[in-house]
Amino acid sequence: MRVLIVSAAAMAVLSGCGGLGRPSDKQVLIATCLEQGEAEATCNCVVGALEKNLDPARLKQVAQAVGRDKQDMQDYLNSLPEEDLLAFSAITNDLEACGEAAPKGA
Repeated sequence: MRVLIVSAAAMAVLSGCGGLGRPSDKQVLIATCLEQGEAEATCNCVVGALEKNLDPARLKQVAQAVGRDKQDMQDYLNSLPEEDLLAFSAITNDLEACGEAAPKGA
């Protein structure tokens, strides 16, 4: 009985940490970026900028639309109401830095 309880507790901890089931929003966004041919360093930078500047609910929406539903990022942004676009304005400088730091010829 003790083994069953310990196993159940371990599974609950792992699933809460993203160890089981669906990949995290960050993992989905990085994978999508890599699928689009970007360098790993660039993808990590871009997703880091999204995490830094968006609240968790907005990040989850982006991961769903762009990562899981494979919607084009520009189409996703164009579908947002103007007031929601303001959430993305803070990311601009960070994204420019990601592009400037990308290896040349990658």
